[in-house]
Amino acid sequence: MALSRWRWWRRADVEVRRGSLISAPAHQVWELVGDATLFARTAGPEHLWTFVVPGTPAGFVGERRVTLTRVRDDQVAATLVERIDMVHGRQVATRNLINGMELTTVVEERGPSSCQLTYVLRTAPADESLAAASLDARLARVSAYVAGEPPPSGRPEVPLPDPVDVQMGQVVVVGTVSAPPAEVWATVRTAGGALAELARPEAATVVTVPGTPAGEVGERICIVAFDPPFVQVLEVVAQDVGRSVTVRYLTAPTTAARTVALMPSALGTQVAITIDFVAPGAELADHERRMRRVAETFLRCYQS
Repeated sequence: MALSRWRWWRRADVEVRRGSLISAPAHQVWELVGDATLFARTAGPEHLWTFVVPGTPAGFVGERRVTLTRVRDDQVAATLVERIDMVHGRQVATRNLINGMELTTVVEERGPSSCQLTYVLRTAPADESLAAASLDARLARVSAYVAGEPPPSGRPEVPLPDPVDVQMGQVVVVGTVSAPPAEVWATVRTAGGALAELARPEAATVVTVPGTPAGEVGERICIVAFDPPFVQVLEVVAQDVGRSVTVRYLTAPTTAARTVALMPSALGTQVAITIDFVAPGAELADHERRMRRVAETFLRCYQS
């Protein structure tokens, strides 16, 4: 069934092509468009972070890269792309593993100090105009950077969703773990706690977003998995070391936060998991059932 949905999507996509003459040598532009560490120099104002997933071949076919962008102060969008084809110095193709869109970047020399930079994006018809505006903005930023000029400040207009009546919800799950609080805390606060809701946590990568304080309030934790493709970003918003921690899901489509609180008990540690969320009023009961399953999954992780 999943394969047939993918084929239907591929039949429905369109090709958006945008290009521009860039006043810089082809090798310089190639480095800008192909190197993860240089990507931020021509990224949009909403760009937060780009990194190559550890264990994948940086700069070669098979490289997998995560980019985080700011949507709102309390929400982050994440993309996970894989390099699927490349002619070094001239062309590179990537596929977004989350939505299937494919982007081909072509750099063609036009002289010792100029080149043609072309982007070709395969996307859904409904996103065609937004994709064109996004590629035009990317070309303008590359041109400005190589010319030593300030980057354009504008960004493509994204239509706001229709307002929806939302309500607050909360689920609480309490259980006992047969281990002392210090041992449970080590799992809650680090990789085990971040990965608990994944089907195959051993196949995921967990990294602290650079520039955020590891182990402290304000830390942002990025979780990347590939089966299925998955990127999630959490922010630690409150912490009482050894006793409780609250994280906010920055990549969730709606506001959601999870608190894990530990208390010594005669059998080891009492663990209380609270998930606060908002959801459309008509869907509140469905969200509550889903959040309860998530909380129960975390509890089982700590008990195993």
